Amino acid sequence: MDLANPRSWYVADAGSDRIRFTAAGRDALAADLAKAGIDIRTLRTKAQALAALEVLSEQSMARLASFRGQHPLLDEILAPLFDEPTA
Repeated sequence: MDLANPRSWYVADAGSDRIRFTAAGRDALAADLAKAGIDIRTLRTKAQALAALEVLSEQSMARLASFRGQHPLLDEILAPLFDEPTA
């Protein structure tokens, strides 16, 4: 199983928008998607998968943003993610 290669995470139907997650894809994504309230088994199309990954990304960024102001070094590390200049 190649968890480092996202192309191995799904099989796409070339004639449609449909996809199927492989075991590697389920191993790589299912737990994180579940934390965001998304069941990977319900994702049947590329559009659905991209929308789910966008939700996951937004939640991850919000979680990172919640750490701002807790430590100057951490603020310096997070600043580029939020387009903030560092001192």
